[in-house]
Amino acid sequence: MWPTSWRKNWLGIAPGWNRKSPKSKIVITSSPEASDILLPVMNILHIAPTPFFADRGCHIRIHGEIRALQRLGHEVTLVTYHLGRDVSGIPTLRSLRVPWYTKQDAGFSWHKFYLDALLLLTALRACIRQRPDVIHGHLHEGAAIGWLVSLLVSLRRIPVVFDVQGSLAGELQAYGSLGPLKRLLPLFAWAERFVCRLPDFFVCSSEANAHFLSEQCGIAPEKLQVLREAVEEDLCAVNGCTDLRRQLGIPENSPAVIYTGSLMAAKGVDHLLQAVPLVLAEKPDVRFILVGYPVEECRLELERGNLNHVVSLCGRVDYFELFSYLALADVAVDPKMEGSGEGSGKISNYMGAGLPVVCFDTPANRAILGEEGVFARAGDGVDLARKILKLLFDPAKAREIGRRNRQRVLKKYSWQSGGKTLERAYAQVHLNRYSKHK
Repeated sequence: MWPTSWRKNWLGIAPGWNRKSPKSKIVITSSPEASDILLPVMNILHIAPTPFFADRGCHIRIHGEIRALQRLGHEVTLVTYHLGRDVSGIPTLRSLRVPWYTKQDAGFSWHKFYLDALLLLTALRACIRQRPDVIHGHLHEGAAIGWLVSLLVSLRRIPVVFDVQGSLAGELQAYGSLGPLKRLLPLFAWAERFVCRLPDFFVCSSEANAHFLSEQCGIAPEKLQVLREAVEEDLCAVNGCTDLRRQLGIPENSPAVIYTGSLMAAKGVDHLLQAVPLVLAEKPDVRFILVGYPVEECRLELERGNLNHVVSLCGRVDYFELFSYLALADVAVDPKMEGSGEGSGKISNYMGAGLPVVCFDTPANRAILGEEGVFARAGDGVDLARKILKLLFDPAKAREIGRRNRQRVLKKYSWQSGGKTLERAYAQVHLNRYSKHK
């Protein structure tokens, strides 16, 4: 049972109890800190200030977390922007439609200020109707909106969890989003630190995020939980893809190198494009598969280098078909640097597909890949090419690394275990509150 003093410190009922469902089952957490806490089935409101679902890494993480919580029996409602596509099985409430805003790719937009105001109104209505036990805000705007909703609806009795996927100022700098207004960057850095003082708990996609919150924002360690990007095991198994290989024009015996994600400089695509001709010079039969969007600048760059005949630009691909494309490849690449503090969901998917991964040598990449990563010098496209060639010239070793990668990710970084980590985070929120008020 809940301690009596705890049982009555939140609207007169046990924290976390789903008041709409009297059939709630009990889930027992397994963390040392919360091992004796009985965590009831919860009603959780997720706030995502993004055009969910648009087959992007941020959205894939949100999808994975919600599905994992649903499998554990929790009730989840998602509040998001007006655009994007609905995903079957995820209850979704969208903000008021703004017909002139159609941007779905990554990056900052000044339109987000009024889009977030509309999202706040939708989140308020959802909170009043759903009566959630926890508000889970994604990205900095989601955390700020969640805090306001909790304040206005419950005088902050509903705890707010901030899902941190990167540094706000770091991302703006990496994307070059402010353009001539880059002098405003210190203002955004201040806003980031301010927002990071509002939530009750933080779920971080990488150790870099957790370190930033601890060192730069003064967040106590007991309020931080790292939850790395994970993989959905049921999507990994893919049968023959001969038709897709033919459709992309890849010869049957040609080795293939794949990249999936946003085709933007902030994701390191310029380093990959630097490596492509260097790889081809040593191994002319190799083919490259680039899955993602926007494709316009990338296509122009390939045409300038006369590389479009050896690179398949697939554009935006449905996430639920992604592993069919990964099954075509022999080597996977993630050329992203770590400046924004973002985790890398694509690496988890590469590992789930049983592929060896070439990436830059960063703490986040080493944390997820361990000894099985093939690491190039950070920011060095030439060394990236060398490491790709190393695997292409030793296919037996590449397959063995891929096999171990798959074992590692399914054991340590599946959303099945990620859902339990989120449960422990929610339990820790209540434990922190109880410790504070007892």
